[in-house]
Amino acid sequence: MIDIDGSRGEGGGQILRTSLALSMLTGKPFAMRNVRANRAKPGLRRQHAAAVNAAARLCNGSVHGANVDSRYLEFTPNAITGGELAIDIGSVGSTTLVVQTLAVPAIASHVELRATIRGGTHNPMAPPFEFLERIYIPQLQAMGADLSIALDEHGFVGSDRAGALGQLTLTIGAGGALRPVELLDAGELVGTTATAVLSRLPTHIAERELAVVRERIPEPLACEVREIRGGAAANLLLLDLQREHARELVTGYGEKGLRAEVVAERACREAAAWLAAGVPVGEHLADQLLLPMAVAGGGRFRCAPLSLHATTNIDTIRLFLDVPIRVDPDGDAILVTVG
Repeated sequence: MIDIDGSRGEGGGQILRTSLALSMLTGKPFAMRNVRANRAKPGLRRQHAAAVNAAARLCNGSVHGANVDSRYLEFTPNAITGGELAIDIGSVGSTTLVVQTLAVPAIASHVELRATIRGGTHNPMAPPFEFLERIYIPQLQAMGADLSIALDEHGFVGSDRAGALGQLTLTIGAGGALRPVELLDAGELVGTTATAVLSRLPTHIAERELAVVRERIPEPLACEVREIRGGAAANLLLLDLQREHARELVTGYGEKGLRAEVVAERACREAAAWLAAGVPVGEHLADQLLLPMAVAGGGRFRCAPLSLHATTNIDTIRLFLDVPIRVDPDGDAILVTVG
């Protein structure tokens, strides 16, 4: 059984999700202590417990310690079988992070899977649904995977922090695979779409956000307002940046007491940083590409300097797989080589 210290590096949930995925794929059981030790509320939250239990169901595995607040976990996998999974987080905890736990093992095992996951689809502490749909899933498809994702119902973390549950559906076909790819050149900017999303909030919030975007983001630029009926009161700003050979999605989240202009300015600064770096892979995608590339046995990508999230992910992958991962300077950027 592999012994894992969950306080290493960034000390958060990524260590757990990567460990679950690779344990299922390699058949190696693991014990994790100090689960999410570096977070304000250590131990498993509902979304992490849901991911653990979903992984156990996907591979008919056994688990000890998969309860909320647990700081110690043992996971023993069996063969991945696929099938139908209905997962209810029971809170606005992130559904998209549960997807990241299940997708790569199912793809690499060539099983059919249909998972409906109920919880938060737009959570400030995780990638929103649109990031998976437009950025992450297309990369897996480019690697040869047969998968799709659908938003059944929005689940926002509301301004009162209570939120309302939503749902997404992940579908994976048995015929997919993962092969090495290279992402080295971003190309020129070809267009940006700014979408201000509102739920039970006045339209002027979106108009003020988009006014800032028009001042800060270079042409060509398209702006739109999307109003969602029902659910929690919420606001987010999506900046979809498309270059010739790359795509990035930046998300700004509204908060109670935070002016709309500040939400937009923060998002625009993040977008400008990605454009200025001239790399095809953004900070969050860099973290998420490491696992499928390691499972595929190879790949290369250029990005800005890696986050602590990503370097911790590399260390976790090395516990399960004997696949070289190199991180080398490449001018002002970083070249990551897997395999």
